[in-house]
This record gives sequence, structure tokens and C-alpha cells, in this order.
Amino acid sequence: MVNRRKARIAIALNVSILMPMLAVLVAVITAPAVTAAGSCDVPASNPPGMSQYFEEHSLEDGSFWEDWGWGEQNELRPLRSDFSVDMTISNDSANAVRMELIPGYQYTFCISMSPDPSDEPEMGAVGDVYLMNDINWDRYAMSYENREWEDLEGLVEEIPVEWRDTLVWLPYRDVHAYEGVSDHVFSVAIDSMGSAWSSVGWFSSTETQYYLVIDGWDNEKFSDRGAAGGTINVEVLVDVEERTTLPNFIAYILISALPIACIIGPLIIHSRYMKMGLSDEEESRQMAYLDNEGDERSGEED
Repeated sequence: MVNRRKARIAIALNVSILMPMLAVLVAVITAPAVTAAGSCDVPASNPPGMSQYFEEHSLEDGSFWEDWGWGEQNELRPLRSDFSVDMTISNDSANAVRMELIPGYQYTFCISMSPDPSDEPEMGAVGDVYLMNDINWDRYAMSYENREWEDLEGLVEEIPVEWRDTLVWLPYRDVHAYEGVSDHVFSVAIDSMGSAWSSVGWFSSTETQYYLVIDGWDNEKFSDRGAAGGTINVEVLVDVEERTTLPNFIAYILISALPIACIIGPLIIHSRYMKMGLSDEEESRQMAYLDNEGDERSGEED
């Protein structure tokens, strides 16, 4: 009975350590393949009612002040289907597509820029692409409004690096910035709804809104592309696919599995080592040759 109980405990410990790893392996194998670059499979025209899922903004039409409460924003539905949009980026300006991205989906963005024949850009149809949340969009739009007041690049350079993320705008996850491109494809998946800092933005909604920005002006980033010197036509395709997601607690289990194994393993080995050679009194028996040796010595003494 004792051995069976020990075997069951050992099996339970091994299963608790190996199951999270097996779950991750199964999720990776069964997950759909990532869409290949340049292969956004999006219909040429949007289905009816698609305007409820995205909204186009321009820095030149005053939509910046709408975001700060001077106007009313249309409430968007969570994005679960593909769509496409054509935009015209004027010289020294920028346009954006506002969306509500949600967990459980993978979003692939295909951006293609071309020169406008009526106003061909001097520097070619090349611009910058950024994905940002609503708080950073507010900062981005404010920096555009203040672009003529002072040297933005010099001002940003004077701000300590550790404070820049609280004062200047940043792309989503600090990585979704693609500068000096004419055609580009990238994908993103949202892990959670909202943010711990979502309450910082003025007049912000409960769900975090995301902006796909096509930039055609010389913003305060040092690596960005300058103004194109003309008009750029932009085609944006958004491919939406469901993806396999694991519960959040799986990450905590995987992180804690190795430390727990390092603690429990030595304890089990030490415990079994200390018990080796020990037995219950009922099972203890004297060996026969020791008894015979004792009898012979007692006979000699007599």
C-alpha cells in the first residue's frame, strides 16, 4: 500500500509538470499558419454595414479635436471580418484608420502606396506606417498641431530617455513602426482588452481603440521619412483570422513549473535517500549465520 501511494504521488507530480508543456505543444501544432507576407486575401469591396467596424481620420480635417471631446466619435464594433480602404495622403499630413482590435484574432495589415498622377510626390510614394493605441494617437495628433511652434526633434532630444514614453507618442508595443516604406505587410494579435493606463486618456472609451497611421509628414522621430512633397494614394487591406489562444494561467504555470521542479525534486530524492535501508520492526529479521555464531560463542564460554 505504501509503495502504491508513493507511485501515485510521483505520477501526479510528473503529470502536473508535463501537462502545461504538452498543452502548449498541442496549441502550437493546431494553431493556424500565419498569413504569408503580401498575400492578404481580402475582397475587393466591403460588405454592407462595414462602416460600423472602422473609421478613417485625417489630421487635416479637424478630427484631432473630436478625439479630445470637441466632437462625437462613432462607436465601433469589435473587428472580426476583413475590410479594405483607400485613402489619399496630402503632402505634410497623415491619415489613420480607427479600429477596435480584440483578443482571439490575428490581424494582418497590407499597405500599398502609389503616387497621385495629379500631384506626384517629389520624393516618391514613400511614407511611414505606425500602429498605436488611442492615447498615443492623441499625443501624435497634438505633436502635429504643434509642429510649427518649435523644433520637435530638438525638444524630444532634450527629454531624458526614461521619461520619453510618458510624454511623447509611441507605436504599439514599441515595435510596430515601419518607416520609409512604399509597400509593407505586418501582423498583430491583441493579448488583452484595455490597459492599466487606459484611464489616463481624456474622454477615452472602456475598450482600447487602435489607429493604423499612414504618415506623410516629418514628425519628431529621428528615423522617420520626411514630407513626400506631393499626394500619395494608399490602399489598406486588413485580413482577420481567428487564432488559438491559451488561458492566461498557462503562462503562470509554465513560469513556475521549473522553480517548483527544482524545489520538489531534491526534496523527493533526499526523502527517498534517507528512507533507504530502513524498514518496519515487524519486517526486521535476524540473519541465520549471526544466530549460529552467537550460539557457538556461548557454548565455548560454558
